[in-house]
Amino acid sequence: MARINLLPWRQEERERRNKEFITLVVAVTLLALLAAFASWSYFNNELDEQLDANALIEQENARLDKALVEIDSLEQRREDIISRMQVIQDLQGRRPVPVRLWDDLAKAMPPALYLNNLKREGDVLTLTGLADNPNIVSSLIRNLDSSKWMGNSAVSNIQQNITAYESAPMLNNTVTAGEQPRPIYPEDSYVQFVVTTKVQSEMIEATDADGNAVLGGEL
Repeated sequence: MARINLLPWRQEERERRNKEFITLVVAVTLLALLAAFASWSYFNNELDEQLDANALIEQENARLDKALVEIDSLEQRREDIISRMQVIQDLQGRRPVPVRLWDDLAKAMPPALYLNNLKREGDVLTLTGLADNPNIVSSLIRNLDSSKWMGNSAVSNIQQNITAYESAPMLNNTVTAGEQPRPIYPEDSYVQFVVTTKVQSEMIEATDADGNAVLGGEL
């Protein structure tokens, strides 16, 4: 005998499919929310790490800037110390120079010549005095140039002593009664001269720390 289903099966099938659809929609929505939350958490964590890295970089940059300032200060102090050491070395090297100059200057003085003025300006010595004749002045120039501490000597001025040609009465015209007349000295006929010579700075730079000349260092 044939069986006939009189129940509303189409309605049940429709409701079942609706429930499956709603379940699927809910599941997809939940999965999408979970994926969005996971993505947000991941990128938020990456952002935090990047911010921490940026803060660390800024902190390191600030520390490096401070270190650079300290390094610049140390460099400046180093330059100051080097400059002071150079000044001390220069003074140490120049300390024996006046003694050597005076010694060579005394040795360079020929007979029949004397100085009445000696002046130094920088590395230039100016000698003013009287000599028996111009040949004596030439001997002085040669002696100065033969020194290791002086050179480039030259005569700036030389002239005959005018009073040597004056008559004895004119020389003694200030003699008053009861006084002896002024005698005539050989120096009255000496020539007056002005000689310049230059201190050899190369020799000064070629002295060692003990003030001894290093001849191999001459320029």
